Amino acid sequence: MKTLFCTLLLLAVAASLVGAAGYQIKWYSINSGGGLVSGGGYNLNSTIGQPAAGFVKSTSYLHWVGFWAGEVPTPAVASKVSDAKLWPDGTFVSIAAKIATSDAGDFASFFYIEEETRASGIRVSTPGGPIATLARGKRVNVIGTLGTTPAGERELTGPIVVIISSRDPLLPLWMTNKTVGGGDYGDPGIGLGQYGVLGGYGTINVGLLIQTWGKVIANGTDYVLINDGSGTPVRVDTSTLSDPPDMDEYVTVIGLSSLYLYEPGADRLRLILPRDDADVDWP
Repeated sequence: MKTLFCTLLLLAVAASLVGAAGYQIKWYSINSGGGLVSGGGYNLNSTIGQPAAGFVKSTSYLHWVGFWAGEVPTPAVASKVSDAKLWPDGTFVSIAAKIATSDAGDFASFFYIEEETRASGIRVSTPGGPIATLARGKRVNVIGTLGTTPAGERELTGPIVVIISSRDPLLPLWMTNKTVGGGDYGDPGIGLGQYGVLGGYGTINVGLLIQTWGKVIANGTDYVLINDGSGTPVRVDTSTLSDPPDMDEYVTVIGLSSLYLYEPGADRLRLILPRDDADVDWP
């Protein structure tokens, strides 16, 4: 009985403190060293190594974990990738629980995430190099600043990436050459949307993992052009391939739907980014 009384008393005190002061998350870090150092008139609080760091959120709360960041801006929370693409460049945004469609070693300075429904996807720029633990099928939270590549593809820059779980990798969406890229989404001319391609047909799919096929009708140093007979050539980047297909080969291609320009100011054209040799197959 005495133990029960003490427990109830502690709960009552805790409840009264919460009611009086509201919710509090006091400063705390899990680190590998550091602390307070001082000299003369200066004090410095520091940590060395932070194995638990990142950003967490719920419906109503946002919380940064483990960074000495001073005034950290609060990101706008996008429930869907397609929502974020309608916001202007420079918007600091959080996109949670999306699926990675490329591995750490697929591309040197970027990767892609996608809705589990495969409705929309976006490029995430990592100029400092790949994220070592990233793999296809990883469910990730990404916080970064919206931007646009020179070719007109929306992306997240300067990202914080938190890997939260795993699932089976997403399968690509089959489509004809004509539907690769798709038409404009939103109003990209004023920076509020995603550009499609010249003669874009159907729903925007820039940023999605897709699959198509065709005959190689041209090749270059780091690309081939394929055509499925529709008269709509698609450029396939071959810089990630050790053995690109030859002229007149019939190939199936899996990769990320992207954009390219022949030169600045030119029309935006269809581009597929295979991740590795296994994404391109021919007899």
